[in-house]
Amino acid sequence: MAILPIRVFPDPILRRKARPIKRVDDSVRTLADDMIATMQNARGVGLAGPQVGELKRIITIQVPEQDAFAMINPEVRNREGSRQVMEGCLSVPGYSGLVTRSVKIDARALDVNGGKFKLSAEELVAQAIEHEVDHLNGIMFLDHLIAHEELHKVGVSPDEPHWHDVGYTVYAQHAPTLPQDFQMVEVLNTVARLSQLNAESSMSETSYDLSDGAHEPAVHTHSDD
Repeated sequence: MAILPIRVFPDPILRRKARPIKRVDDSVRTLADDMIATMQNARGVGLAGPQVGELKRIITIQVPEQDAFAMINPEVRNREGSRQVMEGCLSVPGYSGLVTRSVKIDARALDVNGGKFKLSAEELVAQAIEHEVDHLNGIMFLDHLIAHEELHKVGVSPDEPHWHDVGYTVYAQHAPTLPQDFQMVEVLNTVARLSQLNAESSMSETSYDLSDGAHEPAVHTHSDD
């Protein structure tokens, strides 16, 4: 078994949808074994194909005091109840956030021998399956945050600055055209909403626009005297 590199946000593959596995063969079983080893090495409770660079619908799950298992082409068929839980992700290391997950789910999948199976899961197992199936659809726990401010660094107070979005200030200085003119400085405060990026996004989507009415610049004038 090999330990695979885990893709970290904002790697574009994490926003892409995985493809169904048409045939469960030795290559799929090897991938499942490698994913379990990788998950255990990282001390995670779940891992999905895209997180190790494979756009295949396969996830692995392991919760305390239970054996690890793989689910191929998993589907969540029914959800019951809801609860708010703190959640993290191996692809967003060092951060956790408050999300809403089901209390109980019913799911079905193929096992590593290609056989069909169904399971009912509650609490942590249900949460892990929902989280990993989301990964197969290009969805991350960042998208489920109850509030933007609910993502914070593990071991750091939620009141401290966090990583979910990146805020920055742009200063645009305009030199006077004529000696009697004032110098003008425009100040624009804006935010790069990283969680909204997907596989088709470009860095231009985090750029600012001085003419955007949603971010009205403050104008300060002063003379050069």
